[in-house]
Amino acid sequence: MKKTRRFFQLLSLVAVVLFISSCATTKLPDTYTVDPEVLEAKGENVTFTVSGTVPEKTFHKKAVVEFTPFIKYGEETKELTKFVLRGEKTEGEGTVINSKTGGSFSYTETFPYTEEMRAAELYVNATVTKKGKVLSEYNDIKLADGIIETFKNIVHDEELIYAPSGYEKVTVISEMATVYFKVNMANINMNLPLNKSDEAKAEMQNLHEFMMKGWVIKDINIDAWASPEGEINFNENLADDRSESVHKYMEKHVKKMNKKMAKEMGVDISEIEQEINYLAKGHGEDWDGFMASVRNSNLEDKSMILNVINAQPDVNKREEEIRNMTMIYKEIEDDILPPLRRADLVVNCFEPKRTDEEIAKLAVTSPDSLNYKEILHAATLTEDPEVRYTIYKSAFTNPDRDWKAYNNAAAEALVLRKKDEATNLLVQAEKLSAKNGKIENNMGVLACHNEDYKAAEQHFLNAMSYGEDENYNLGIVAIQKGDYTKALNYFKGIDCNHNVALAQMLSGNMNDGLKNLKCAPEGPKTNYMLAVYGARTNDDAMVFEYLGKAFAKCKHQKEKAKTDREFLKYFDNPEFKALVE
Repeated sequence: MKKTRRFFQLLSLVAVVLFISSCATTKLPDTYTVDPEVLEAKGENVTFTVSGTVPEKTFHKKAVVEFTPFIKYGEETKELTKFVLRGEKTEGEGTVINSKTGGSFSYTETFPYTEEMRAAELYVNATVTKKGKVLSEYNDIKLADGIIETFKNIVHDEELIYAPSGYEKVTVISEMATVYFKVNMANINMNLPLNKSDEAKAEMQNLHEFMMKGWVIKDINIDAWASPEGEINFNENLADDRSESVHKYMEKHVKKMNKKMAKEMGVDISEIEQEINYLAKGHGEDWDGFMASVRNSNLEDKSMILNVINAQPDVNKREEEIRNMTMIYKEIEDDILPPLRRADLVVNCFEPKRTDEEIAKLAVTSPDSLNYKEILHAATLTEDPEVRYTIYKSAFTNPDRDWKAYNNAAAEALVLRKKDEATNLLVQAEKLSAKNGKIENNMGVLACHNEDYKAAEQHFLNAMSYGEDENYNLGIVAIQKGDYTKALNYFKGIDCNHNVALAQMLSGNMNDGLKNLKCAPEGPKTNYMLAVYGARTNDDAMVFEYLGKAFAKCKHQKEKAKTDREFLKYFDNPEFKALVE
């Protein structure tokens, strides 16, 4: 804000005292400018400029006028940097005003703002000297009112980051076994050496025990193959036949298993039977398996064998090369080809889980009965931050606890404005997981709540270096640093948000600021900012309407408005007085 004000009767008096010539009656203009008219804090600093013009033949060539600006707030004063106007026949610092032509001056000052200054006023004292002799002194001349601190009107909705629970509502557990076949055969023969091996028998036993748990079967996958030394079409059909053989084998096995389980449980078989989805498929020749087996074998000529096969683009001729090699290299026939004549059998089952309702109830009544992931998941099932906080704290005694419980509990403590508890919890989290972006972020949010924005910015930058998205939180910090353009860059793409609107208004974009305030979640601070918009745009009705709404939800806003220089021109307004009383 910039406005011409009446003040320079001071310089008029200086002219009377100092100017000794026939032009002594020439009058100085009684105007000057202070920009802004009402001082405003920006990023914890206040900057203002006083400027004016001295007309020709009104300033004595040997005169010096020393101005001492100061801020007065309550019983306190803060002296600012002096500025000096001097005639051309004087020496020293200051702006020279020519006694004949006059001149102009401009004084800019920046000083740190503290909250105690919000009802401050800017004054100046002046001392007039000539040849070192004090001729006159003028004290307590008011220049401007202040200080607006609207940059502080942020909503502390910094984005907290919760660690994921790791809990899966649906978990598929799989068990695998392999059935091997005789060359060119598709019937199952469990007396084959490969099927009788300890490894194959253990796989089948594990598969059987897994299915006997009675879990719901998602599906059963059967992938069958043939070794690549036969004719292509024959091997493709052979692989299909092998997959179908295992399919039928599994159907019979499941029926026997169901009978056994029903008998052991003492229930009718219909109660445990499931409709199973079989995904059986033949894949023809296992070329990749053959090449990998040769590559990993102890054959002395394996490189030559691989080169010969790779150099042959015709598949039929490659198969012929393999058949020829089986005559030369017995290891290919005995050790490499047999394991490729197989069907891989995978049973996929749904791991039994408690319902969300059961987990939510146990988290409150018996958290020790839940595993760690279930406890963390339980906290996400309620909208009540107090309950979430209690649940996260219950995880501290779990034997599997880690940084996640402490981080998430700290986040809830911040939601509940329990800053001391949040501090302790974040310290515990960091001990368990250093250089963690989520913990760093939440430390930054805590610093924001403590209005330590320098520390907050460092935490957010650290979190960003660890891969977290910190744009919104850094935007809030940028407002507190007075860099509104940078804040809006961080806020890009965000609408209907109080802090975005605040940055827009402070940067002079009043229309977009109003638009975002209107659609932002309603609250005392947002209503207050709408009243500020009304004051800045001379909309009295808007001022009174939204102040009333703000005061209805928060009495603190009423106390603030009483001395808020945003409403300076309303201080004597009866309607305003009635609202703030």
